[in-house]
Amino acid sequence: MNDLLPVLSMTLGAGILVTMLALRLRADRVRSRLISAEKQAALQTPEDADLLERNWLAQWLFLAGFRSRKASTAFVSLTIVLALGPAWTIYRAHDRGLFALVADLLASVPGGVGNVLIPFALAGPWLLGIGLVSLPILFVRVTRRRRIRMIEADLPLILDLLNTLTHAGIGFDAALDRILASQPAKRPLVQELRTFQYDIMAGRPRVISLRRLGQRIEVPSFSTFVSAIIQAEQVGSEIVQTLRAQAEEFRSRRRERARAAALSVPTKLIIPMVIGFVPGVFVALLGPMMFEAFELMDRTLRGVSGQG
Repeated sequence: MNDLLPVLSMTLGAGILVTMLALRLRADRVRSRLISAEKQAALQTPEDADLLERNWLAQWLFLAGFRSRKASTAFVSLTIVLALGPAWTIYRAHDRGLFALVADLLASVPGGVGNVLIPFALAGPWLLGIGLVSLPILFVRVTRRRRIRMIEADLPLILDLLNTLTHAGIGFDAALDRILASQPAKRPLVQELRTFQYDIMAGRPRVISLRRLGQRIEVPSFSTFVSAIIQAEQVGSEIVQTLRAQAEEFRSRRRERARAAALSVPTKLIIPMVIGFVPGVFVALLGPMMFEAFELMDRTLRGVSGQG
């Protein structure tokens, strides 16, 4: 029975994870059916229902750039495979006595040092399994953060160009088209703005297309820009003035962000200094004393054994 404990625990953990995901997906499906009529009317078109009915996992993957319909299934399947793989490996290692062999080898180390390392050696496979299960989550998080950084890096430049071109007398749509033609096509913000243009050409109202654009990105700075443009469209004010105010605000934010990054450099240097210099300082200061202490202990032990 003890041999089955590792695989049973890992299987139970995977089952709990799958059950939680299934219950959450079911709750999201039920919640999507209870969406208020006001939200449905705000989007106005049946094609926009996907922005509201998407469950939390699909929305999380969507915001990270994984737009395939099978993204949620692939994510859950990969997580389950990475959970069952280490469980089977740990079970086979335990069944063949590898854990007991490692524990005996460490226990045979003189001085009792190996006894301290036995818990770490036995917990190592479990920690490795947890790390493997977390890989899909970490990958999606890193992809989402990189996407946000790219959007926040491109937004001030595009906003400045929009401000300049609209002040030159070019319309908003024509200015946006010229800017996107000069930008790399693989940048996330450029791709989303192209989708916004496609929505406009498909006949959707500008306000609805802007709301869809904000929901596809969900970056606070960009949401502020989209809200300002929507308000200008609904109130009927000039977009030129709105773009000017937004450009000035983003320039001030960029200066503040650069100033904050410069002020945080000394704090970030503490960890590399501690990792790089403190061990060397300890070795230089305590090394001779530890060497003399070990020599004294060795002479003492040899004297005791000689008298015995």
